[in-house]
Amino acid sequence: MSVSNLLLNFSPVTLNGEGKHTVGFRAFDAEVLSELRRTFSETHVFRANREDDTIIDIPTVAGAEPLSDKTETIDLHNEWRYWPALLNAALLRAFAGKREILRDYPVEVLGSEKRNFITHPDLPDWVQKRSLLQFTPRTLFSGGGKPVFGLLCDVRVRDLLLASCADLLKLGLTPIGHYVLVDEVPRDMRLAPRSILVGRVRDIADGILRLDDCREGYDEVAAVDARLSADIATFNAVVRQLIPGQAERVLAASKTECASAIHCGPGRLGTLTKALEFLRGEALEAAPGLSFKFGDFIGSKSALFPSTEVIKRPALLFNPAGTHSDTWNERGIKNYGPYDQRSFTPKRLNVAVICQARYEGQVEAFVAKFLDGMPEVKTGQRGKETARYADGFLRRFQLERANVRTFTSPDATMAGYKDACLRVLEHAANENAPFDLALVQIEEEFKSLPGATNPYYGTKALLLKNHVAVQSFRLETIEVAAKDLVFTMNQISLASYAKLGGRPWLLNADLTVGHELIIGVGSHYASEGRLGGGKRHVGITTVFSSDGTYHLSERTNAVAYDEYTGALTETLTRTINRVREVDNWRSSDRVRLIFHMFKPARDLEAEAIKNAVAALDLSNVVYAFLHVAPSHPFVIFDLDHKGLPQ
Repeated sequence: MSVSNLLLNFSPVTLNGEGKHTVGFRAFDAEVLSELRRTFSETHVFRANREDDTIIDIPTVAGAEPLSDKTETIDLHNEWRYWPALLNAALLRAFAGKREILRDYPVEVLGSEKRNFITHPDLPDWVQKRSLLQFTPRTLFSGGGKPVFGLLCDVRVRDLLLASCADLLKLGLTPIGHYVLVDEVPRDMRLAPRSILVGRVRDIADGILRLDDCREGYDEVAAVDARLSADIATFNAVVRQLIPGQAERVLAASKTECASAIHCGPGRLGTLTKALEFLRGEALEAAPGLSFKFGDFIGSKSALFPSTEVIKRPALLFNPAGTHSDTWNERGIKNYGPYDQRSFTPKRLNVAVICQARYEGQVEAFVAKFLDGMPEVKTGQRGKETARYADGFLRRFQLERANVRTFTSPDATMAGYKDACLRVLEHAANENAPFDLALVQIEEEFKSLPGATNPYYGTKALLLKNHVAVQSFRLETIEVAAKDLVFTMNQISLASYAKLGGRPWLLNADLTVGHELIIGVGSHYASEGRLGGGKRHVGITTVFSSDGTYHLSERTNAVAYDEYTGALTETLTRTINRVREVDNWRSSDRVRLIFHMFKPARDLEAEAIKNAVAALDLSNVVYAFLHVAPSHPFVIFDLDHKGLPQ
């Protein structure tokens, strides 16, 4: 990505007009604040001021007055802390009565019903895929460090099944086995009814849905009051039942339309630009006589754009002597082979392929391409085309021809996949030839299934427990065009080699400290369903040195969250002791520990590290924590990139 012509989905926002307004203030009380917001949200903005423990009320529409006996006049131009709430309130007023508002902070609004991304003459109008716009007030810091207030705009697709379960039953569709929602009255009547996930339908009697894995108080719910939760698996299942024989074509067309309108760069940017133009036309006010002004989305050439940095590609080493290096991993492996090609074992792999029986032919063709390559497929600019995956997994990583055996599941259920896994393990035991790698075909819809019924998780858990590396691939991946598939093959081949314990390359790291370890700490929430009680487990997932050397033997078993700090201390102590022995550390050597965390670090992590360091007799230790947010509302568009042809 070039940094010369980027665009961020952030519109700088300023205030124009008379800024001096009279506001009310009273002593802070949480219950009073909640009641004020429930009662007067259409005419006032309320904010808790923790500095002097008060509640500030700001009239936002003509004719409204402060609600408190005590008042003061402030200049809203200078009160940045109130701008987010004022802008949010203005957005609600702008969309009220024009669009369905699903959420009040950040404001989320559904696109028009007329723009339904899934259509067919036999599909009822309650089956919908609609755009969902999200508006998030946010303060950024420009490249010069100056704070800039503005609005982040984003859009995604929302699947909806709006018919009641009673209506579904009349059509011969059963909700049994699926999760259902009920609608609650919103606290702000400008918002659409609030949808609450209440449970999974166990059975039905006299128009009453009996639920399991349910919220407290929702053991039963009337079918007329409930509707299906539109997760991917349920939504697609309903479409398949409504238009059997045509569903796959309709779903594929819908996916293409969503990609063009929402997921690809031009479509997404066009949608956001139109939304911004709508807001400009609404003349939104923070308070009477004081309007918001929306600037254009900021580009990388603007002084307001956040600071950027181009990080130089690191040199990768492909042999222990350090004589073979490259900055591009794919080219380096093709030219030199993997770093550990002389020591990697076994060279002749035993590979199990697990797939659904109905896709066996497609999967076997895919596996053949994966192992042996796709030399006939060339990509790139005209006249400069190259075969990106000509060598295949075996030749690329200097391996001999593999022993491949396929095991099928009769369907897409956990039971079917588990049976296939057991046959894999039984065959390995009978032949005294353990499988090194399992290639497992899964489906996109598996993502929406809970862990207890998800074939992906069940397969992976069973095989990994028996020391079989697992590489999954989606059915949808098999079906993409060959010119796109070669890039996926590159990624899968590299991941597979690493999972087999291979070391494709090391980093040519220039250490600025004596020793450095990077430690990954992950978590998993184990639950039998989507609503039932669960338990969070955490563990050390990876430990590696700054040059990329993995210390995989130092992974811990997952432990319950309340045992987390003890496990972290014990693992750190064991890991560092082993590495210091191998590398001959001295007590006075400088050591840096970098933790890649599943959550923002708190005092308990620091305490665990202090305990480990104290037991190691190391006098010069520094440590840092890195947490990457799993989701955010920022989108960057590269205006110079042409993208893929439609």
